[in-house]
Amino acid sequence: LSAGSQVIVQVHYNTTKGAGTDSSLVRLRLTPQVGTTRKALNTMLMPAPVELPCRPDKRGSWCDRETAVADIRERFGEQVATADLLHLLCGPVEPGPTQSCTRTAREPMVIRAVAGHMHLLGRSISVDVDKGTAQARRVLDLPVWDFDDQGAKALPEPVTVEPGHTLTVTCTHDQSLRDQLPAFKGRSERYVAWGEGTTDEMCLGIVLWHQP
Repeated sequence: LSAGSQVIVQVHYNTTKGAGTDSSLVRLRLTPQVGTTRKALNTMLMPAPVELPCRPDKRGSWCDRETAVADIRERFGEQVATADLLHLLCGPVEPGPTQSCTRTAREPMVIRAVAGHMHLLGRSISVDVDKGTAQARRVLDLPVWDFDDQGAKALPEPVTVEPGHTLTVTCTHDQSLRDQLPAFKGRSERYVAWGEGTTDEMCLGIVLWHQP
């Protein structure tokens, strides 16, 4: 960090719980730039679309995709909904519980840790290197998603990715979790797309890497 650099922290609040005192804390650990063998970690964000239709027996006005995405846009002031932008990044999407997106590495990477991010309807998330090939390696595997445990998972051994290799994030969401979670009590079932709210959804792989 150069002198005068700003560190910006984004915090998500759950406004359904009412007002309260913010007790958030940021701890910043520093190391000298000179005389160290440490390498800087970079963060690669890998979003994938979320296109989760209502269950067949739960049809209603909010189950229309256009209506649901327009509501997300209105609530968060997006000029163009992220749900639509991700189709440009990831290609055609067939609505359903499982979605994925593949990115191609543009430079050599040594992956040290991986994390996932979804919201309350998340079931599972994984990140794979060269998925579907003989050289495939899974670097993140969370078969049971826990919204309250989103820390990065350090790899037992670093994984080197060369330019041209691919990284794929895959997420599965489940509308039936609405029947179990208090956050959805009194809320009508709706078509779920990418949105900032906790009762909206996301699919995001987070890769921490450094140069070889």
